[in-house]
Amino acid sequence: MATMARIWLAGMALLAGCATQATQTAAERFDCEALNHAVASAETGFGDIKGRLETTSLTRTWQTDTQAFHDACVITSARRPDHYLCFGPMATDDPRGALVAGGEALGRCLGEGWQSRRAAPDRLEFTRRGTEPVVVLESFLNDRGRRMGSLGVFRNAGDAAPLPDED
Repeated sequence: MATMARIWLAGMALLAGCATQATQTAAERFDCEALNHAVASAETGFGDIKGRLETTSLTRTWQTDTQAFHDACVITSARRPDHYLCFGPMATDDPRGALVAGGEALGRCLGEGWQSRRAAPDRLEFTRRGTEPVVVLESFLNDRGRRMGSLGVFRNAGDAAPLPDED
């Protein structure tokens, strides 16, 4: 199992380094149906979308067929409770442009009632009054200098809060 986890992590690193040059709008980057399924699943701990479990000494990761962003999504827990997490290249290397375009697309996917706030220069958080789940879009540069994005769905605001070393 540890070997499979290392293979998966190596694949994720490879995916992060192999950003496509295709011109694709931010709205085309997200599968809204899958995103909304992940959000609905957050209320039950993602149990209905968890697939095969892979464990290492540091993490637990479940494969999932619910792929909202670049077919690179898993449910994972390490230093946080279980959460849905995806990674992939952004359409632009401009950090603010990537976050704005991605945030607009996510807002359309999530629908009415969701509010976004810029929690940090490269981080947007989406919440909806009366519900617990939080959707987070972050932008960062990978080790090759390419603009990447991470999309996370968390069960609540406490789970979504940046960890002390992420500030």
